[in-house]
Amino acid sequence: MIAIGIFLALSATLIAGLAIFWQKMVSWIKKAAEKIQEVLKVAVMGTKTFIMKTQEGFKNKSKYYNKNKLTQEWEETVYTKSVPESEIPPEILMKVRNQELDQEVSTTEELRLAISA
Repeated sequence: MIAIGIFLALSATLIAGLAIFWQKMVSWIKKAAEKIQEVLKVAVMGTKTFIMKTQEGFKNKSKYYNKNKLTQEWEETVYTKSVPESEIPPEILMKVRNQELDQEVSTTEELRLAISA
C-alpha cells in the first residue's frame, strides 16, 4: 500500500515537471516566432526543436523556417537557450546523455504530442 502511494506521488511529480517544462518551451517558441515575424516581417512556416549537451550544460535549440519574400528560397533562423538539467524531463535527458557533446537530439515529436494532449 505504501509503495503504491509513493509510486503515485512520484508519478504525479514527474508529470507535473514534464508539463512545466513543455509550457516553458512552448512559451519560448511562441515568443521567438513572434520576434522573427516582427523583425523580419515574414511568417514562420515551421519549427523544429532540439536539446543538446554542451560543455557549458544543456541547451534548447529551436529552428524556425520561412520563405524569403524576394528569392522564394527557404530560410532557417536558429535560437538557443540554456536550460538547467533539473528542468529536462527524464526520458529526454536519457536520450541526450547518451549523445556526444553538441549533438542535436530532436524533441519536435515530444513537443507536438505535449501540445496536442
